[in-house]
Amino acid sequence: MYLTRIDLVLQQRRIQWALGDCQQLHQMVMGLFESDRKSAGVLYRVREDRYATAIYLYSARPINRERLLPGMHVAGQRDLTAWLNALQAGQIWRFDLLTSPTKKVEQDGRKNSRRRILRTWEERCAWLERKGEQNGFQLLNCQELAGGQLMGRHAQERGGMMYLDPYQYQGALRITNAGQFQKAVQDGIGPGKPYGLGMLLLSQ
Repeated sequence: MYLTRIDLVLQQRRIQWALGDCQQLHQMVMGLFESDRKSAGVLYRVREDRYATAIYLYSARPINRERLLPGMHVAGQRDLTAWLNALQAGQIWRFDLLTSPTKKVEQDGRKNSRRRILRTWEERCAWLERKGEQNGFQLLNCQELAGGQLMGRHAQERGGMMYLDPYQYQGALRITNAGQFQKAVQDGIGPGKPYGLGMLLLSQ
């Protein structure tokens, strides 16, 4: 698994469009690969600080640098395979996660259920604790920050406008099952992964 940081030049119009439309951003990121997101093992996250706006990207193989658009600059890339394999039960890590805590709700007369955002902190906290149990970790402490609404535009035949309501979680966790946790790092947590959600960032 590789971690790549791509710094973005905000003056580029294509970059501006992508940051304002999560569907455009998805297409821009996946343009760096020659396969679909799952086959390429892609998770990503946009992060901003006072110095730069950057995309952090996990992938099963390196990006194709020839596919970088104007305004995209690789600031660093690391092979995390050895680090991933060294994750063990009992280790404690600081984490940062942008995700969308939801539940599926049946729709009258429709075959598919619809995801609804969980509206209270208690519901969202319980959701994240369940995700921990399913993915080999235990929350030690956690704070919730509003993630801001994401908007995207599909073709009309695919539903038109779409909206996501992510929340950011920061805190500490303890690994309880190494295999499950390694898979969670690679696969992400929660829905919305094509649109920059679910990437579990870790630090000590």
